[in-house]
Amino acid sequence: MEPTEEQRAARDVFASGRDLALIAGAGTGKTSTLILMGAVTRKSGLYIAFNRSIADDARRRFDGNVDCRTAHSLAFSAVGHAYRDRVNASTRIPAKETARLLDIPRDLEIDSRRITRGHQARLVMGMVRRFCTTSDRQVMARHMERINGLSPAAQGFLSRALLPYAEKAWEDICSRDGSLRFEHDHYMKMWALTEPVLPADFVLLDEAQDTNPVLEEVFLAQPAQRVCVGDPAQQIYGWRNARDVMTGFPAEHLHLTQSFRFGPRIAEVANRWLHHADSDMRLTGCGPTDSRVGPAANADAVLCRGNADAMGEVLRFLDDGVPVALTGGGASLQRIATAAQELKSGGRTSHPELFLFTSWDDVQEYVEHDTAGQDLKAIVKLVDTYGSETIIRAVDRLSDERSAKVTVSTAHKAKGREWASIRIGKGFSAPSVDDDGVQRPLRADEARLIYVAVTRAQRHLDPAGITWVEDYEKATAPTGADGTVAGQPMITMSLTRQLRYAVSPVSRFMAEHLPNSSAVVRDYLRRIEALPHPIQPIDVQYPNWSALGHAIDYRLRLSLGSPLGVAVQHGITALGSPTPLRGAPAPAVRTTLHAAGQDLLERVNTALAHPGLFDEESLARLCFVAAFYEDVYRTGTVRRFNLLTDATPGTTLADLLTAVPAYAVEDITRQTQLAEEPFAAFRALPRRARTCGPEFTGSTDIGGADADFILDGLLLDCKATVHPRRLGREEVYQLAGYLLLDYDDHHGIDHVGLYLSRQAALITWSVNDFLSRLGTTKPLPALRQRLRHHLTH
Repeated sequence: MEPTEEQRAARDVFASGRDLALIAGAGTGKTSTLILMGAVTRKSGLYIAFNRSIADDARRRFDGNVDCRTAHSLAFSAVGHAYRDRVNASTRIPAKETARLLDIPRDLEIDSRRITRGHQARLVMGMVRRFCTTSDRQVMARHMERINGLSPAAQGFLSRALLPYAEKAWEDICSRDGSLRFEHDHYMKMWALTEPVLPADFVLLDEAQDTNPVLEEVFLAQPAQRVCVGDPAQQIYGWRNARDVMTGFPAEHLHLTQSFRFGPRIAEVANRWLHHADSDMRLTGCGPTDSRVGPAANADAVLCRGNADAMGEVLRFLDDGVPVALTGGGASLQRIATAAQELKSGGRTSHPELFLFTSWDDVQEYVEHDTAGQDLKAIVKLVDTYGSETIIRAVDRLSDERSAKVTVSTAHKAKGREWASIRIGKGFSAPSVDDDGVQRPLRADEARLIYVAVTRAQRHLDPAGITWVEDYEKATAPTGADGTVAGQPMITMSLTRQLRYAVSPVSRFMAEHLPNSSAVVRDYLRRIEALPHPIQPIDVQYPNWSALGHAIDYRLRLSLGSPLGVAVQHGITALGSPTPLRGAPAPAVRTTLHAAGQDLLERVNTALAHPGLFDEESLARLCFVAAFYEDVYRTGTVRRFNLLTDATPGTTLADLLTAVPAYAVEDITRQTQLAEEPFAAFRALPRRARTCGPEFTGSTDIGGADADFILDGLLLDCKATVHPRRLGREEVYQLAGYLLLDYDDHHGIDHVGLYLSRQAALITWSVNDFLSRLGTTKPLPALRQRLRHHLTH
């Protein structure tokens, strides 16, 4: 076929030697485009595919100058071959033997639950397995999977208890003479930790929207020309820790939008879901012109949301005598059904999701009353509806896809496939309404999954399982269209909250006058490529990232001789007032917390008046507790995981400070130490040149806007993220909003920037450079006056 104009544009950018992010919609010929690129040069290239079958197919289609590999094959050639004997001999080792090799001494009793040595060993090896799919440099407590039936506190205790064994397991795995089971992801991680340079002049990364973080790190570090291709709207493996490399990739971004898989009617449906997935891309259907949308009596495939929904479809086809296949087989469902049988008969089960339960009644109660068990609810309902024996027999009766009349699949397993006709099955439920009857928004990840499902069809799409979208769109049409969200005027929302809505007053102004946030994001990403890995808590499963972020902000303010800020005071005042607060404790406890908060402010004032009086640990504890008072003010509720929820009428500030976990003290202290050098120049500034928690003339024109610092003309926002590459549009427009809301230039801002507190990195731009990159030609005073007029009217 003759290349399309879009394909030729991508080829030309590649031929110029520039990095490229090629956003390719469903069925738009991305592989053909990559082959076109490879053929335009004689340089040596490397194409990295998602799996071996794709790599083998690509090898037959690319010219000889492009080597087609999987990431695992690259890792094996570089590192894994040294462990060949361990890979080949890596049969499954019984959990009890793994426990013996790790010297796990005994069973544990936690929350009245008995966790055997064998189950501890399984959890330890799971921690290592999860670590091997991350960009982390060492095994951490939070790599332990969530365990059904254990409270968060108990899970935190268990993760800390197992961490030393996980570290020991990784040490054994890294040894060529080790004894534990050795898996392919192990040498993949070892390879990534060597920071390899790939042997190619250019690297083509396929399926970049769902990239293993290990491979992401390797790809982004390459000095060669880099091209990533995929469809961010098809990112559906985030729950498996996969990452979208493309969206923030610092390169030119081009699109392939002409789909040759289906025609215009199916493209219309795809575009509808692209809209709900927050994607700007829209497809043109250039495939079969007779493609249609409507009921399909005999579809080739039925695509469902989850395994339970898929099994329900399978059972109905079997009852009707229709030969049916299930993509991926039904082994996982059969294991769940067998586990249910074991529990119903009074025994225990070794199933990794159910091993803590002593009976099926215990499982049923858990999914009914514990929010953490909602992911099991559909499976439990399936077993209760059809019975374990029925499910086991149904799996045994499945047909091979080649002989089946219909294939049933989950949307996840259908990724990368296509059928002439499909029906959308059950499980894709409409979002619920909140307590006030307001329609909750559809999550973007759910919309992406539906987009993947509908774009598997070539000629006939039956949208039976998603017809609710009509009513949903009617219910949500007013959201933002009349300037309100759930009845609240958007103009009364804070700057950061407005930026979450594309139709808010602030977002509309930014889109019109400063449209190129991606240019600033790309520059930011280029400048953080060589930074060290962020420091982070190691021995805790669920760090309170929000509280840690606020706490380091406070600690840096104290180092500059400034108080914590008005948000903490507002939170303390709210607890001491009769104003209703969702989740708030009894009035007597609120009075106690108000008094403890006032004591906290007095203690902070004393620390400011007498520098050196308090040690670093004491200051870290004060800052961490203060974060929970601010959270009350920011959210208007006392949230479930707020440190203040455990207070009693006798609680004092000393009790709250004692309750601060050790990991928080250590983390805040380490970030403070890192800031010693970059903040030295700021501490040396005269007091009048240091403003912490600044507000702006225009802050009262919206529901509030307070920045972190203005230091000698530098507007600086502190970010304590462990994923600095994920900062993007909202953070850029947040800086721009603060800058423009200073209508009268009261603060004399001449630079803006971000401080990455876990890497001690200052990323700054002059105001002129910042605004120029954002795409404006207007001077700053004119932009400020336009924003003032926009918000006022």
